[in-house]
Amino acid sequence: MIGAGPWGGTLTRTFERIPGVDLRWICDLDDHRRAAAQAVHPRASVTAYVDEVLADPDVVAVVVAVDAPQHHAVGVRVLGANRHALVEKPLALSVSDATALCDAANAKARLLTVGHLLLHHPAVQRTKQLMEAGVLGAPLYFEATRTVTGTSRRGGSAWWTLAPHDISLALHLFEGPPITVSAVGSRDTTSDHDIATFGTLHFAGGRLAHIHAARLAPARERRFSVVGSDRALSFDELASSPILRFSRPAVIEPGVSVDQIRFDASDPLFAQCLHFTTCAARGDTTGGNAAHALAVVRVLEAGARSMATGGAPVEVR
Repeated sequence: MIGAGPWGGTLTRTFERIPGVDLRWICDLDDHRRAAAQAVHPRASVTAYVDEVLADPDVVAVVVAVDAPQHHAVGVRVLGANRHALVEKPLALSVSDATALCDAANAKARLLTVGHLLLHHPAVQRTKQLMEAGVLGAPLYFEATRTVTGTSRRGGSAWWTLAPHDISLALHLFEGPPITVSAVGSRDTTSDHDIATFGTLHFAGGRLAHIHAARLAPARERRFSVVGSDRALSFDELASSPILRFSRPAVIEPGVSVDQIRFDASDPLFAQCLHFTTCAARGDTTGGNAAHALAVVRVLEAGARSMATGGAPVEVR
């Protein structure tokens, strides 16, 4: 595990729940984080040096949970050392760096997975099944809201840190990248980053995805909806019960009309980590999602260019 911050700690605890996983190293530059990690995981070795981790021949796979600006530099070293890699999202902060990581994985025939967690969420998987079954009719538009409370001085760009969740979801549900992106962002005088963003992704056939992400909000929200020509489907990730809601009843089985669907509240993080370790253990490089992650970065970069021009549509390339 490279990166022992709060999210790195969450990932480490999740991987330790998977049978057959041996956590050999925890790597972080911060002395206090290394000490805290060692106290929680006494069987693992700790170090400040990535090269020490990669010198261990028994290390098969590496999780990169460092700050996003370091994803490229650390990821290239890991893949170049013939290790499978799980890199947190976004894959990188530019299309060129994200492409370099994909190329490095291909050159070494290594598995590259990016932590787009919603792809493993049971609500998303059920939504995808319903769309493919034509229950919603022809997909028209997708919208998502992801906001957090707090201060504008922490956490970086809302577009680059929060929006990737729902950009990934839109690309997954609409089965491909958009043609153009229009985005605007808001900053305050104390922040170097956008604290609130509104992005619209324009897909082929007139389909749209509208994404609102903000880190200085009056309330915490995580929700999405998909609107089709026949009905809409919505999901609130923070609701007490895991339910998908239809705008009007749908026939899911012959003779059975429902206005909501319940599903098992399985842990998407555990599912993601289990999928990665299973693929890494058998050397299955087809189980990664690097192409999807690169497409997300293309959208993010196009959106950043759009913000710089005041919201003009920018081609995704």
